Amino acid sequence: MSRLKTGLFWALPTLFFVWVYWYGLRAWFQQDDFAWLAQRNGIHNWHDFFESLFVPRAQGTLRPWSERLFFIVFFDRFGLDHRPYHLLVAFTQIANLLLLQSITLRLSGSRVAALVAPIIWASNVGLATPVSWLSSYNEVLCAFFLLLAFWLLIRGHFVWQVVVFVLGFGALELNIIYPALAAAWCLLYQRDRLKRTMWLFSVSAVYALIHFKVAANPKEGVYAQHWDLAVVSTYFRYWGTALAAGVNPSKFHRLPESFWTVNAWILAAILTVFGIWVWRRGEKLPALGFLWFSASIAPVLSLRDHFTDYYLAIPSIGLALIFGSLAQSAWQSNRWLWRLGAVGVMGAHLTFALPINRQITIWRYERGHRVRALVEGLERAHELHPDKVLFVQGVDSDLFWSGYYDQPYHLFGVSDVYILPGGIQLIEAHPELGDLTQFVASPGFTARVVSKGHGAVYSYEGNVLRNITRRYARQMPPEWLALRPKEVNVGLPDFQGDLGEGWYPSDFPWRWMGKSAEVRVAGPERASEKLYIAGYCPKEYLKTPLKLRVLVDGQPVGEATVTSANDSFEYTFDLPAALTGRPEMVVRIESARTVKPPDDGRELGVVFGRIGTR
Repeated sequence: MSRLKTGLFWALPTLFFVWVYWYGLRAWFQQDDFAWLAQRNGIHNWHDFFESLFVPRAQGTLRPWSERLFFIVFFDRFGLDHRPYHLLVAFTQIANLLLLQSITLRLSGSRVAALVAPIIWASNVGLATPVSWLSSYNEVLCAFFLLLAFWLLIRGHFVWQVVVFVLGFGALELNIIYPALAAAWCLLYQRDRLKRTMWLFSVSAVYALIHFKVAANPKEGVYAQHWDLAVVSTYFRYWGTALAAGVNPSKFHRLPESFWTVNAWILAAILTVFGIWVWRRGEKLPALGFLWFSASIAPVLSLRDHFTDYYLAIPSIGLALIFGSLAQSAWQSNRWLWRLGAVGVMGAHLTFALPINRQITIWRYERGHRVRALVEGLERAHELHPDKVLFVQGVDSDLFWSGYYDQPYHLFGVSDVYILPGGIQLIEAHPELGDLTQFVASPGFTARVVSKGHGAVYSYEGNVLRNITRRYARQMPPEWLALRPKEVNVGLPDFQGDLGEGWYPSDFPWRWMGKSAEVRVAGPERASEKLYIAGYCPKEYLKTPLKLRVLVDGQPVGEATVTSANDSFEYTFDLPAALTGRPEMVVRIESARTVKPPDDGRELGVVFGRIGTR
């Protein structure tokens, strides 16, 4: 084969990948990305750095390479420039395609199979989200470790394979299935190596014990596990989705939704018959593909209520191996009818998978564009009004859940951004994700801040954030000024009239209390709302824990302990149901002790910022 043909052979999957994911690789940050980006702001020394890498986080997960190191280092070097992040994702996935191409060539001896397999994998709907959404980079990186370890195994580099396998646990828990993949290859191709690979299962077992010890095990919600007959239907549902991209097809495809189900069943039947037929002829690649898919989808089958397309990112490698073998058999048959049949089968798959894949990446791109306009607009608003509370209107449900909910404005040092009263009506509630009321300003709070010139009001219109402060101030109902706010920022002069006894003059934007202090806020609108207090106490005053006692209208609602480990604190307390709907309630905070700094002379308890209900 000439150099040009060889170059094209290795380059075509990469070129195809770039074409398919051109929009996805330019998508801006969204959803969980902001939580991972915020990690860098909490790192001040090497202890913080290593703690950020290796202390379990969301759902008890421990993914130091894909969710910690990736975001921490890149945010430190590149900030909110999304391009370098996506460049790493692209390079990792291109390496994955080259590894799959090399593995397929080694196992099949066919350049046709080795060309088809990575193209089929790149088309699969399972990759659309991991390539487009940075928070799911863990799927791409885990695929890299699995493929590289497998590539080393089939080339006889056993020790290096073990090193890569162990490192893979830092990408994603799914790495635990690698011994099953290695054993499957040994069983099918090199049975004399099977015994040597069996001890790899002990490594996965040790990891599983550690994972189950630190990971959350919810009994309800989308992450609750259901080990029952539902895993069978979930397995076939994932097969159908991998074959015919059955993820909201009506949203991304013009054909009726029922079409994908029929297509999936037909393709499944054809590939099953094909796999049995070639097995009897000694071709083992389809069997490896079936085993790869089954082993790598098995860990998520119990998550019946969290069925999601990106769980197919790694299992769909098995499907690509099967299609590669199909292309190889058709090409070697020298029968045009057989070749046309194989092209028809692959075409039936791509007719659904490719358009939906492309549409998901475009959707991610457009969604990120809206989030970017909002976040960069808020950043600019903060630059123009650094000492003002920011209010925003026009945040719809999709924009809220794709960006605003994760409070991206914290990344550039802004803590006070609120949706205007009534704005909650544009947002679809998801109680399992969080309470919307904490993001919405109360009428009393809004009126107090805006009327005194300490707030800036913006409207999100057509992907642009526009300043409407003057217009909003003129239209604001005057009766709002008579209402108690649901949240009081005790350090701001706007809320001086809501403070009772026990407060010292403001140290903007904070305020010290003495031995005890009182503040008046509006009662909760719903019985589910809680009281929250947010404050700070210098570490030098916390050589021993400091207890705070909280009362509402004279009734104790709880206690809190402030230590040097949580010197910046926020505590929430349940409220008596009788307070619901009350126009005013008095919150009293009592400190177990005070300190008297030699250069101050005041009896100081704790510094407070915000106190309110949500």
